[in-house]
Amino acid sequence: MNASANADTSSASPPEKRVMVIGFGRRLVAIILDGALVFILSFIVAAVVSVIPLFIGWLIPIPVTALIVPAGLLFSVIYFAGAWQKSGQTIGNMVVGIKVVGHDGSRLSWGKALLRYLGYIVSGVAASIGFLWVAFDRKRQGWHDKIAGTYVIRVEDKFSAEDTVRFVPSDPQRSWLWVIVWIVVAIAAPTGPFVGLLILGPFVNQALMNLVQGLR
Repeated sequence: MNASANADTSSASPPEKRVMVIGFGRRLVAIILDGALVFILSFIVAAVVSVIPLFIGWLIPIPVTALIVPAGLLFSVIYFAGAWQKSGQTIGNMVVGIKVVGHDGSRLSWGKALLRYLGYIVSGVAASIGFLWVAFDRKRQGWHDKIAGTYVIRVEDKFSAEDTVRFVPSDPQRSWLWVIVWIVVAIAAPTGPFVGLLILGPFVNQALMNLVQGLR
């Protein structure tokens, strides 16, 4: 009898582990913070690079406006993919207490991190619907998560391939309010940096030229 009970106990499946997957709201806050940081730093990098020609003998610096897009793309790839590969957390993720993990709870490889970044582009070019998908997906995965096989969970949660996992949404109520928020963000996100670039670009260019000429 005891031997049978022990056999039943040893063959029993491990207890189910509940892992909270993060919904649209907290992830939106994180991406806004990260986007603002990437834009500011990209603008600084573009401004610095724009005056390099003056130091190598060219007469006219490259306009900041011509450099902000390639500088922003390069910096954002390094920033996001590097953060996901290293710890699963960008600065925005750290602020709201979330992290990105693989389908088995492991840290992302460089390949997975870069694939998720490509998924970011796919999610964004489709009018950001790939990001909004998070609000209605049962496991709170955006298109980029589906593409790379990733989850966004709380920092304190952990699981492995051996665990029996049940994913629990952090925001079980699928509110259509997120659609309104998404529309506002989808309009404001590209407009804000563009307006800022138009206003600050010429000013920064002129300020840098004056500075360089003063050093000569």
